[in-house]
Amino acid sequence: MSKLTADAVRKIAGQLDEGQVIEILKTGASEEELVEAFEWLYADDALSKSRHHAPDSRIALLRDILNRQETAIDEER
Repeated sequence: MSKLTADAVRKIAGQLDEGQVIEILKTGASEEELVEAFEWLYADDALSKSRHHAPDSRIALLRDILNRQETAIDEER
């Protein structure tokens, strides 16, 4: 599992504010876990339905951190 860096976070998740990047790094997650969290949040229904389990707690936490950015963008619109 690859150690997550701030650059990797931005490469995987796109433009995030510095606080979110720090929060993600503090989870101790790997790049693979962040990719999975991103997929859980943004995957189409077919992919979501193919998963027969809930995300583990770290991936769920990452998904929630990523989702806050999406929620903030939606509220600004």
